Order: sequence, then structure tokens, then C-alpha cells
Amino acid sequence: MPRRGFRKPPAEPVVMTFRLFKLNRMDKVAVLDTEFECREVPMPDLSNERIFPDGIMVKALFAPEVKWRLVEEFGPHCYVETEEGKLLFSADYTDMENLLVWILTFGEKVEVLEPKEVRENLLKVAETMRITYGGKDK
Repeated sequence: MPRRGFRKPPAEPVVMTFRLFKLNRMDKVAVLDTEFECREVPMPDLSNERIFPDGIMVKALFAPEVKWRLVEEFGPHCYVETEEGKLLFSADYTDMENLLVWILTFGEKVEVLEPKEVRENLLKVAETMRITYGGKDK
């Protein structure tokens, strides 16, 4: 039995790739009277390795008060509690810019231990911010 759904643009060739959409980004969605026949399609490879290839192994110490964010964003096994009560976080990250932005959202509640390149990039950002917000250049 035909089902209602979204219309396919006319004369579009069948391509065996798929795009995933965030529902909150879809605007003005409407149900149409157009009908379509269901078709068999292979399940795309949605493995973490395929979607999020490893790239940057990051280790950082977090203050215990941000534990909820680590658990929310990476799960309950992404850190080990140190004797001092800090959270030793380890994870693979795929993109340097996104990693830096994410780390900066924690402010002084995080210290990146590895890799050195992330520490150096954070220092550059901090120096630029100091200059921007009234600090004196060396």
C-alpha cells in the first residue's frame, strides 16, 4: 500500500548515499498528498568509527563540579576520579577547532594534559583574549 510522505524531486537519479538531518533544523515541514512506493535500501554504516574517526587523543583534568557535563556528553565511563577528587578525562576527538571550543566552555574548571598541541592552541587563544580584553602585549 502506498504511503504518504515527502516528495522526491523529479528525474533525480538514485544515489546510494544518505544524509542525516537534525529534526530541529527542519523548517516548514508539511505533509503532502503525494504518495510513494516503499523501497528497500541498505542500512548505512553508522558505526562510531565511520562517523567519528579517531584523530586527537585528549587527556584533561576536570573539576568535580562539571562531572554532569562529562557524563551527559561522553557517558559515565569517560573519566577516572583521581585521589585529589579531580576527573581524569580521556577521549578521542576528531576536530581540533571543535575540541578547543568545547574545552573553553569549561573555563578554569579544566586543565588539558595531552596533547601538547592542544595546550599550545589554548595558550594562543588565552593570549589573544588577554590582549582583546585590555591586557598589555609583551
